[in-house]
This record gives sequence, C-alpha cells and structure tokens, in this order.
Amino acid sequence: EVDWSRIGLFAAIAAVSAAIGWYGQPFVHGNDEARGVIVNVFSILAGFLITVMTLLGEPGLYRGRTWRSDAVKRSNVYQRLVRHKWLFIFYLIVLALVFLTSIVAKREPDGRLVACLEALYLGFATLAFIYSLMLPSRLLNLQLARFDELVDSRRNGQKPE
Repeated sequence: EVDWSRIGLFAAIAAVSAAIGWYGQPFVHGNDEARGVIVNVFSILAGFLITVMTLLGEPGLYRGRTWRSDAVKRSNVYQRLVRHKWLFIFYLIVLALVFLTSIVAKREPDGRLVACLEALYLGFATLAFIYSLMLPSRLLNLQLARFDELVDSRRNGQKPE
C-alpha cells in the first residue's frame, strides 16, 4: 500500500531542499565557517540518531499481550527503524559531500565541480535537517502510544510487563 501523503511530503521537502541547495550555494562557497557548522551539526545529529535507533530497537519495550501483537509491533518498529536508517544515511551523505568538496576545492577552488558539490551538500543538508525537525514529534507520539498501551492494559486488569 502506497502512502501518498508521505510521498507528497518527501517531494515537497526535496523540491525546497533542491532550491535551497541551488540558490544557497554562493553563500557556502569558500565559507569554511559554514562548512564547519554543517559538519559539526550533522556529526552530532548522527550520534544522536544512532542512540535513538538503539533505544527504539530494544525488544523489551514492545512486549504485547500475545505473540501476534508482538509480531505486529515488530513490523511497526522495523518500519520506523528503516526511516531512521535513511535519515542516518542522509547525514553521512552530507558529511561525505562536505569532505569531497574540501578535497576537490584544494585542487580547483573556483571550479564548476566545487560549485555543484556545494549545492549538492547544501541540498542534502536541508533535506536531512527538515526531516530531523520532525523527529521529536515522532518520538513523542511513540512514547505517548506506549503510555496509552500501559493505561489500557491496567484498565483491562492485566499486569504490565
């Protein structure tokens, strides 16, 4: 089943990111401070996201009442982890493009390739950053769902695990 709202959201974010990468490239060209900020921010975000993925993947947090509910929860957790994995890959792509840009810029500081790489890493950085802004609300919703499940199990007279 195709989730068209997610595809539409991704397309909109990708279009905004491409525009920012294209039109924002002159602002990062030769700007070591901007490059340093991007590297620092995405290095920190990558570390944070690995921690989140580790915590979300902990099977003990998803014990259901039956093995069938555990199987459904596993599928949901898997899909969340795949989305987080792609966000982590975007972080690494940003870092790799910044690294590649700095290497190429040493050889040809004002070449067309450098400008393309700068636009590319700025676009990917924008895409990853926008998706990172959505992460706290998704984590909040996940925690609230766990809490609601605990309340429901106690309401139904079952002992929480």
